[in-house]
Amino acid sequence: MQPIRTQPAGPKAFRLYSMVRDTYRQEIGERAFSVYEALTYYVDPKTLQGTIPLKLLAETVRAPLTTVSRCLHRLWEENLITITPQWDDYGCVPQANLYTLHALPLKLMSHQPAYMPMAPPERRRQVPCLTIPRRPGRSRPHKNMPA
Repeated sequence: MQPIRTQPAGPKAFRLYSMVRDTYRQEIGERAFSVYEALTYYVDPKTLQGTIPLKLLAETVRAPLTTVSRCLHRLWEENLITITPQWDDYGCVPQANLYTLHALPLKLMSHQPAYMPMAPPERRRQVPCLTIPRRPGRSRPHKNMPA
């Protein structure tokens, strides 16, 4: 396993780290930012890609694996990273994912609304209701009348 690092891998990674820190930190949250910061430690300085075990990221940010996984998904949703699953030679056993930091994020978050309103739910199709006509007269027998 790789040793735990504490600095970005190179000038490109440091520039991205600084940009995300200054621009996106509030929107993505502290935990997701700390995971992004850890990604900058382990990527290749020239390509900004790295095959990084989830366990190593979790140890670096001192968080549970599920939290780190959730934060990685959040970073992917915000188009700050690309996650490419890796498999063994036979395509059976998952390996550590390949993470790519985007040199320029694919969307600007500062102009995005705080939440994305959901599309209105699809209207339920009106199913015709079966109406049973009432018989004239009383619907229940009278008390004095035998059943």
